Amino acid sequence: MKLNYHKALLVVGLCCSWTTFSYGQGNTPMGLAGQTNVQSLGRQGGAGSTVVFENRYQGVKGSPYFWDVWAPGKVIVKSGNSDKNEVFANIKLKFDAYSNLLVAVIPQTKDTLQFGTAPIISFTLQHPIVGNSIDFRRIKEAQAIDPALSDAFFAVLTESTDNKTSLVKRVLKKKIDANFKGGYSAGQTYDEIVDESQYYIVHNGKMQRVKINRKSLLDVFPSQADKLKAYIVSNKLAMSSEADLIQVLQYFYTL
Repeated sequence: MKLNYHKALLVVGLCCSWTTFSYGQGNTPMGLAGQTNVQSLGRQGGAGSTVVFENRYQGVKGSPYFWDVWAPGKVIVKSGNSDKNEVFANIKLKFDAYSNLLVAVIPQTKDTLQFGTAPIISFTLQHPIVGNSIDFRRIKEAQAIDPALSDAFFAVLTESTDNKTSLVKRVLKKKIDANFKGGYSAGQTYDEIVDESQYYIVHNGKMQRVKINRKSLLDVFPSQADKLKAYIVSNKLAMSSEADLIQVLQYFYTL
């Protein structure tokens, strides 16, 4: 399918000139409001990007996306050189965590378009079936851990009402190439994308990586460790899942 040249020009502007777009067949129309917002997003940046066709994930096992389904989304973008932000809603999105790209549907053509996240301040995805919404944003405290994390987007899994404590997830995807030799992927006859997401707790201006187990969580809150341990035991939490972490953090907010 060929992407209409004039429609492409409306949407490619969101990226800087170093960003490469790709498009393919989509399956979810967004309506007039979504069309208008995709076009408006395109006018936020400069021109000079290249529209190309590619099937880079064809034949690869696993998914590069945070969610495989098209999700209603909202994107907050810095408006030019000013201090103002612009909000664009009514857009169907996927987050390509492997390439750190957002993918949007062009309603009229049903093509899909990828654009870089550099101009984006934050974005929200709402699962079309489950209904839950996830905010993705940069975390200023992340730079103290690793300067490379300052541009990373983190999914906010839970946050206290005073915004002092939150559990965030860096959605990471890694590609393992097919290889008949070597220890890690010996005998693997296909390329595969696997999840290597990382969890962090942000508390009182500091950010600390945590693993999904009881000890790692209790080490973050030594002054409340006894109360948290008692809560985990009384609720028979295995502390082996993301949901367990979220539940204990939500209890911590009440202490």
